[in-house]
Formats: sequence, structure tokens, C-alpha cells
Amino acid sequence: MLCEPLLDSYPVLHTRDADELHDWLNRTFAVRRLEFPDAGDRFDCVVNHCQLSSIALTYARYGGQMNAQLAHNDCYLQGFPLTGSGEVQWNEHVVPVRPDLGGIAGGPSSDGRFKYSGDFSNLILKITPAALAQRLSILLDRPIDPPLKLTGPPKPVNVAAYGRLVRFLADELEHHKDGLPDLVVAELEDAIIVNFLFANRHNYSHLMEGAPRAAAPWQVRRAVDYIEQHWDQSITIEELIRITETSARSLFLLFKKTHGVSPMVYLSQVRLRHARELLSRPAPGTSVTKIGFMCGFSNMGNFAMKYYGAFGEKPSETLRTHRR
Repeated sequence: MLCEPLLDSYPVLHTRDADELHDWLNRTFAVRRLEFPDAGDRFDCVVNHCQLSSIALTYARYGGQMNAQLAHNDCYLQGFPLTGSGEVQWNEHVVPVRPDLGGIAGGPSSDGRFKYSGDFSNLILKITPAALAQRLSILLDRPIDPPLKLTGPPKPVNVAAYGRLVRFLADELEHHKDGLPDLVVAELEDAIIVNFLFANRHNYSHLMEGAPRAAAPWQVRRAVDYIEQHWDQSITIEELIRITETSARSLFLLFKKTHGVSPMVYLSQVRLRHARELLSRPAPGTSVTKIGFMCGFSNMGNFAMKYYGAFGEKPSETLRTHRR
């Protein structure tokens, strides 16, 4: 099964030199040992890498059977196989990897061993420990002590959707080569970090799955007021928790009970309403793409679908009608 390279706008390496690849992997992921048995003339490696605020995405196609060992890295890593197959071991946990299985994550100071087939390629997610600890503290409404520690393979029910989200971000970064709007990037990063915490097993999983503390109605009203006032800015769950003085799960529970949707879906509805207002009184040079980006939508197909579902017409039809 062939797969087009991802993140082509962020090239790092295209090499037949295994030492050059090893040097980059060592600096980026603390890969200590790298072997290409029986690679021969087929070894032709491609690496693309995009660093964001709290996470980084790396596309790698190795072009030959590869064995590697990683030790004492300073971040959380999770690979998502795109083609080929292999085996990954983080500490004592060993799992097969292939596109339909997702990938296992490893944390700081873990020992990792990897064996990949010659046709293997993957998308690698890298998250800083500070970003995960901060988000987990917000979700649980408590300090994170002891540190977050991964305890096993990911949860199959969650990892597939999580992998699609990571792939979505990689596709969006590629399609918008001049850069996504800051608020879109910030919210996608936040969504990926939260999904990492729910998709993987760790020493705080049992607390995340427990019953949340109830939030008072005034906290929901405060969240709604904040969304209405800051809809055109980056809004994260962390910010909503800060201004409502409750936990994320408590806020989600009562928000859905009050409004029938989560806070982030409510935010999307508010942005759709403002998009319609802007399209209904277009300034010179107004376009659907410009308004979509302004209102926090990175994918125009998704924007058009949500807009049609909300208002029964395409955003281009609204713009065309009011331009006349």
C-alpha cells in the first residue's frame, strides 16, 4: 500500500546516508542506535518535520528494513504507521504496529526498540512534558504529582480516532503552506494533547474516568459570556476552566446538560453565527475562505458543511446574495 509523503512543505532530509539520518534522529528523538540490515541500494530516506508550540509532527519513510534503539529522551512520543509493519517495544511493553493498529506511546527516559519493514513509513507525534502536565492538571483540577507515567498500550477504542486527528493536522499544515491562523493551530494542538491523555493508559487514567464534580449554573453562564466576547480569538479548555473556576469534566457535564452540546461545539456555533453576519454584509475583498479563517475554521469543506447544516445554504450563496 503506497502513501504519499506528508508535510512536504517542511523537508528535513532526503538521503541515502544512514549516518546523516542517525545524526538527525539522535538530536531530535535521542535515537542511540540505527541499523539497516539488507537495505542495499533501496535505502532512500525521506524525513519532514514541523515544530509547533507544544507539539511537533514528523513524517518518516525509511526506504529499507530498519532497527533502532531510543533511550532517555525528554518528551512523549507516539508513532502512527502509514504503510508497512513492524514491532515497537517501550520498556517492557511490546506491540505489533501497522496502519490498522495505531501506535504505542513512550514517555521521558523510556527505553524504546523499533523494528520496521522495508516499506514502513509513519507519522510521529512529539509532545513536551510541560504541555501534558499542564493540560492534565486542568482536566483533573489538581497538581500533577507524581509525574505522568505511561503504563501500557493505548486504548483501542480511542487510538483510531486520535490517529485521524493527528493526520488531519498534518494534512492541514500541508494544504496551507503559508501558515494556518494562530487560533486554529492553538486549538488543534490543544485537541491533540487532550486526546493523547484519553487515548493512552497512564497513572492518572482512573481519575479521568471517574465521576466529575458538579458545576454551578453561573459557571456555565460565565463560559458562555467569555465565548461570546472572545469568539474571534483562540479559546482553549484551559482558558474556560480558569475563568469558570471548575474542572474540565464538570464544565463539560453541565454545559451539555444546559445547552445540549460541549463548550467547543457551542464555540463552533457562535463562530458560524458570526460568519453568517460577516458574509451578509461583505466588505470589498470579502471571500468565503477569508471569513472561514477569520472565524477559526481551517478546513473550508468542513466549514461549508457545518454552515449548510446550520443555515440551509452554502456560505458562497450567502455572500453572492448580499453582494447583489
